Amino acid sequence: MATYVIKKISNKLKFLYRKQIFSSRIVRRMLCNAIIQPHFDYAYTSWYLNLSKKFKNKLQVTQNKCIRFCLQKHSRSHIEVEDFIEINWLPVAIRATQMILCNVFHFFKKTCPIFIAKLFFLADHNSRNTRSSSLRLIQPKRKTNAGLNSLSYAGPSYWNKLPFDLKIPMTLSSFKHSIKKHFFEQMKIGKDSLFSY
Repeated sequence: MATYVIKKISNKLKFLYRKQIFSSRIVRRMLCNAIIQPHFDYAYTSWYLNLSKKFKNKLQVTQNKCIRFCLQKHSRSHIEVEDFIEINWLPVAIRATQMILCNVFHFFKKTCPIFIAKLFFLADHNSRNTRSSSLRLIQPKRKTNAGLNSLSYAGPSYWNKLPFDLKIPMTLSSFKHSIKKHFFEQMKIGKDSLFSY
């Protein structure tokens, strides 16, 4: 799947480069959001977690190429945290984390499909009746790589590490923006290992 995604994105990026003389920064970003970003996002939670480090790196390299195109940077220029913030894109791995957290958010809002709802279980908070404990999930035990890379394991792991104020019930849109802002702040201070991206 990763090979297919990289190929599709590369072909479309080549097409955009051939037309770049006619596009401004704003138009470039709109085009990338419209015809490239969906390829990164398609069924992300079902295949990204099980990729090897090699393919995860290749996906990030592909995203970096898109950012250089959007920001009109040299093909060999280094991509900094400020570049991600300027274009308002999260790095590939953190984007996957954001999408996994959105699945968990749907679970708490009771708006997720049944097959997703069956993956998560609320932590028993009867003994500690606190606001934060009511928004925690049971972290299942997994030993194999397949288990550790499953949505049922990654979802609770990422969710339980989120600050409590980001879990307070809100709309999906505001939740997405809140955690994106949180991730950007963590990236700026160098805490990109918080969610083991």
